[in-house]
Amino acid sequence: MVGSLAFPLVVTLVVAAVATSMHRRLPPRLATRFVTIALVLVVLAALPTASVIAAAFLAHAPVIGFGFEWCASAMGLHGSVPAWIGVPVVVLIAVGAVRTFRLLRQHRALRLAESRPIHIAHSKRPYAVTLPGRAGQIVISTALIDVLDEDEQRVVVAHERAHAHHRHDRYLLTAELAAAVLPPLRAIAKRVNYSIERWADEVAAAACGDRRLVAMTLGKVALQTNPQTVAGFSGLGVASRMEALLEPPIPRPRRIHVVALWSSIAVTAAFSVYQLHHLERLLTALCPH
Repeated sequence: MVGSLAFPLVVTLVVAAVATSMHRRLPPRLATRFVTIALVLVVLAALPTASVIAAAFLAHAPVIGFGFEWCASAMGLHGSVPAWIGVPVVVLIAVGAVRTFRLLRQHRALRLAESRPIHIAHSKRPYAVTLPGRAGQIVISTALIDVLDEDEQRVVVAHERAHAHHRHDRYLLTAELAAAVLPPLRAIAKRVNYSIERWADEVAAAACGDRRLVAMTLGKVALQTNPQTVAGFSGLGVASRMEALLEPPIPRPRRIHVVALWSSIAVTAAFSVYQLHHLERLLTALCPH
């Protein structure tokens, strides 16, 4: 039962992982949307499966020598799940729940009550970030302003305004929630983050009219910050982002490649839907009456 139940879920994850691995070869706008959709489909396939397995395991888990007698009447789960499956799944869901709660609380705390488009923060750490929400408020530290000239400051502002205008916070929140709920999806979630930054880079380059200036500004800011701890302009994949900016913009893929991309999404969606339907077998095994 376990093998047959896991097969469509594994296929969903593998197809999504392989298909999204080419995100750096796509125009950033297309890559962001493509990877985000694939990520959501994997979550839709995996989370209900994990929830049912965890509920069935906990319903029969021994507590001080006694089993949960309420399972038969309250949940209708008469079959048990082996510990070697149930324990890891329960731990995974527990960790995911804690991480999700912390993420949502942090996301809520990042919103500012004021409505100014740009905030100057007095800080010795150079950074620039766009806060989540419809207002798209930008925060730039005084330390970053001090190390950049006027042209470079315009690059940073153009980059952050791209985040705000295109509501990149929604893509980012989707990716972070997926990685929080199911930590094994973090690798795919990082592809969303990278594509978002590349999208903003390209918008900034178009606004400033100088791709090399954007690349050099990105490198200059990165040298002043720690990309592992400082979010925003220089937060992810600096070297590859600079390399992409020093080359011409990635052209829109040919029609046959677009068809192949969305076909992979269709396959992922099909296996995701099949996995949801496949849960009937698990429920039948757990509750045969």
